Amino acid sequence: MKHTTGIAGAYRMDATALSNAAGVNLGNLVFRHALRFIISDLDAFEPVTGPEYRDIVQSEKPDHVLVSCANWLGQTQRDEQFNLGRAEMVEAADCTVTAFGLGVQAPAMDAERPIRLGPNSIRLARALSERAPQLSVRDELTRRTLEASGITNAVVTGCPSNFINCDPDLGRRVAARAAHLAGRLTRWDEVRSAISEVTGGHVASGAVLKRQMAMLDETPAFYILQTPGLLPFVLGERTNITDLYRENNPFMGQSGRLSKALLSKVLHFGNVEAWLDFSRTCDLSFGMRIHGTMVPLQAGVPSVLVAHDSRTVGLAAAMGVPWISPEQFLTIHDAGPQAMLDAFAGQIEGYDAKRKVLAGVMKNLVEASGLRPHAELLRLV
Repeated sequence: MKHTTGIAGAYRMDATALSNAAGVNLGNLVFRHALRFIISDLDAFEPVTGPEYRDIVQSEKPDHVLVSCANWLGQTQRDEQFNLGRAEMVEAADCTVTAFGLGVQAPAMDAERPIRLGPNSIRLARALSERAPQLSVRDELTRRTLEASGITNAVVTGCPSNFINCDPDLGRRVAARAAHLAGRLTRWDEVRSAISEVTGGHVASGAVLKRQMAMLDETPAFYILQTPGLLPFVLGERTNITDLYRENNPFMGQSGRLSKALLSKVLHFGNVEAWLDFSRTCDLSFGMRIHGTMVPLQAGVPSVLVAHDSRTVGLAAAMGVPWISPEQFLTIHDAGPQAMLDAFAGQIEGYDAKRKVLAGVMKNLVEASGLRPHAELLRLV
């Protein structure tokens, strides 16, 4: 992936090219953008794709490699296949490799015991661990999982996207905004909502999606894409609505109504600054994507993650980001926007204090890797 804040020439790309440029998820741009506020000299590094990296290390020795990780440590055969290639690339680097935000992936909502990883996932984690004084991981479950495999230099930093807006009082300010809104927004049709894209990995995902699609039709809500599924539809292929949306259509028997709602209210962003700027126009944000939650939160908007697995629960808990389960979303949706604002207010109180601690951990990791922390990050320490 060659891009950080935005994809150059995104407006000229078709859906496939745009998705590939973002590493198959536009949320990856948010992670990369956040590094600008963590490392002071990020522009000294050259963004490269995986194939470009392989070519470079064959002919020259890099001085330092940065790796933007994700929930790579999964338990599927596909995870193992990808992690073999990733491990080989890391092992080819005879230098310091600073990794950010490595995480485990497990379907259970309440996973507490270490996840059993396959040999290639362990090999990747060990390769990263051996090439840096500290390894940034997303949550406690990831740290415990690595510790169970003998990797002891992992430190919990949360997601880098937590450091885009380094106002030390961000949580307090957003809480005040939520309190103000709670006094005047009583119906969903009064709320300009930013809804982050659904994920199909939970038994209640379909029910959540059905409620959200109805909101696009009935309220001033917008639906923010990250993954490729609906991109062809919004970029011109009007008949290409994926099965997940067709199967959870709240307008069955009403020809064209789902298409009209999607055409009116579905957005995507190839630039994080534009995404942040749009987000601040909204009253409230909720949905199943962590980056789709972090962008509006960093823009000062009350935001609630609909957490659907151990990864999203653990990440939200580590950062103090308000979250609810998919089942709770259904109940809160029926109760109205004040219930959502109450869910936010009940959890945001400790956000600033947690972020201060995580910022200190991140600062130490950056310095231990021989890099200079960005002045914005230091505001939080």
